[in-house]
Amino acid sequence: MKKFFTYERFGPPQVIAILLLAVFVGQCAYFISHVPLSQVETDYVLRGVAVLQNVPVADDTVRSPMTGLISVLGVSGAVLTHGKVLDPFYLDQHRWFIRTPFLIAGFLLGISLWYVARHLYGNHGGYIALGLYAFSPGMIARSSMAGPEILGAWGAFGIVFTAIATAHTLYAPREVVLWNWKRILLLGIAITVAVGAQWSLALLLIPAVLFMWWIVPRRRIAAAVIFLSACAIALLLLNVSYAASFRAMFWAMRHASWFGVSMEMFHTRTLPSLLGDFFFTAAPAAVITFVVALGTYIGWRRTRFFGNTAPLIIALLALIFGMTLTHAGGELYFFYAVPFLIIFSAGVFTDLVQSKSPAIPAGVVYGAMLAQAVYSIAGLMRIFSRGM
Repeated sequence: MKKFFTYERFGPPQVIAILLLAVFVGQCAYFISHVPLSQVETDYVLRGVAVLQNVPVADDTVRSPMTGLISVLGVSGAVLTHGKVLDPFYLDQHRWFIRTPFLIAGFLLGISLWYVARHLYGNHGGYIALGLYAFSPGMIARSSMAGPEILGAWGAFGIVFTAIATAHTLYAPREVVLWNWKRILLLGIAITVAVGAQWSLALLLIPAVLFMWWIVPRRRIAAAVIFLSACAIALLLLNVSYAASFRAMFWAMRHASWFGVSMEMFHTRTLPSLLGDFFFTAAPAAVITFVVALGTYIGWRRTRFFGNTAPLIIALLALIFGMTLTHAGGELYFFYAVPFLIIFSAGVFTDLVQSKSPAIPAGVVYGAMLAQAVYSIAGLMRIFSRGM
């Protein structure tokens, strides 16, 4: 029997990752403890309560009932016992139970970022990605509140990189479906979480399958079989949020806002300020490092490889969707773009740090991370001072 706690599996890199994730969770815990449940969160919980009680609710054309059901998990016992809608005071007293599933999603997204970045770029890439993520105010806030944003971000990230990882396994001469069943299930879960959080995130299935076909051009049929199997699993899992009624699920999907394209945002002068306000509030260090990384990517051929190009493509697509799908929850795509911006930046800066002149890029990326950490913690302190 192989030893589990080996140096390769549990060494200094893993210790650093655990510490960064612990700091992330600590910031989220502080937020949850000091910020009362919002009306939007209460509405999600009440929608979940209505689903559990088979009470008709207004149709949501942007997302499935999944977010409401997840938010009500912690108080489902009280719902089923009392058989009535819970009042806002009771819900706020139990906000830890309501918000914890979303904290778990944020934690898992952090682990996913670390795993992907370290696998693609090595330890330096893992440190940069997780460091940028762990102190991102937007990620902390959305992981500390009940809502679809962090679910969609984790699901979208999972769709793209699970598809890429699964495609790479097709070079092995083994049975396509049977041998890959774990990855197919994981891809199916990612699709469920993403599409359940926001219908239009299904658009990311297109670049995901194109990435698979690009990676294995001689096994595209096998990649398609895997991809369709994962989609079938996703439909089965998503059906749970409709009380196992395929009729209700397909009716909701037929009336969903999948596209809702509008060019209004391109005609307004507020677009630059909107993007600036969002990204410099949600993830300022990610924006700064992304701008530097993009310039480097354009000017330095060494950084233009698939591991950097794939997250850049998805990040740019997310930004475009955020500006065009205004009637399908498009602005949320700005948030979904952040993990891909982080991965791209981690990849480019890893090359810079490992170049002949590492001091300046290392100072930029780690300085940005430190400044963002101060900014994030100072913001949490302001929350506490307002609550005094």
